[in-house]
Amino acid sequence: MRTLLLASAFIAALVGSSAIPVPVPVPAPYHAFCRTLWLFATPCAEVSATILGQIQAYDPLIGCENCQYALVSTTARSIKANHTSPDGLQAEDITITFNPTVMTAGCRVTAQSTSLGFTSLLDNGLNYCNLYNLLSASGLTSSPGFMEMTNEWACLGYGLATCKA
Repeated sequence: MRTLLLASAFIAALVGSSAIPVPVPVPAPYHAFCRTLWLFATPCAEVSATILGQIQAYDPLIGCENCQYALVSTTARSIKANHTSPDGLQAEDITITFNPTVMTAGCRVTAQSTSLGFTSLLDNGLNYCNLYNLLSASGLTSSPGFMEMTNEWACLGYGLATCKA
């Protein structure tokens, strides 16, 4: 056993002293974020089209004054958008992914909003409200089988959120 430990230490020293630089991971800055899971007893194509329609209705480039959502990209299984605060000082990336459920022919949706700037991790529910307000405005919160699952670990500031749709 002692020989194995010495051999391991020797190999580690050789690798550590080599002329090849070893990349050191740089810690990323902390950003406020929210991840949530929504369940629907509605097919994903319908849920996706409804959310996409709401983002487009809120898109200032399409003619919505004082709206802060902008569509970035869309595929059959995901939507990416940006949200900007009314004062233009805060911006968040939004990603929504759709996965069909087999048993109910419904849809499992994962949604995430992440602040782009370096901010306090406690955002008073801003990222949660970005997601919830979009969903609420689309009418999907009263859709058959709707259920939301998140908590303070997955969605920083969730307990402090006071969303105004």
